[in-house]
Amino acid sequence: MFWPGAGVSEDPATGSAVAAFSGVLEKFEPLKNGPNNFVIEQGYEMGRPSLISLTLIIGDGVLKSARIGGHAVEVARGVISV
Repeated sequence: MFWPGAGVSEDPATGSAVAAFSGVLEKFEPLKNGPNNFVIEQGYEMGRPSLISLTLIIGDGVLKSARIGGHAVEVARGVISV
C-alpha cells in the first residue's frame, strides 16, 4: 500500500524484484540441484521490515522454477469505480 500523506511512498517488499533476483542468483551463485531456499529482507530502513521467501528449483544445473512468497497484513481495502 502506498500512502504518501502518511509517509509510505514506496513498497517495503518487492516480490517482482525478487523474481528478477532469481536469475542473478542462478547466474552468479553455485546452486545445487533440487530446492535452494533464501530469505530476502527488505523495508527495515523505512520502518516496515518485510521478509520474502524464495525457493529456486535447479535441475541439471539450470533454473527450472522459482517460488516467491511471504505473509501480508491487510491495512486498507478499496474499490475503484469508473
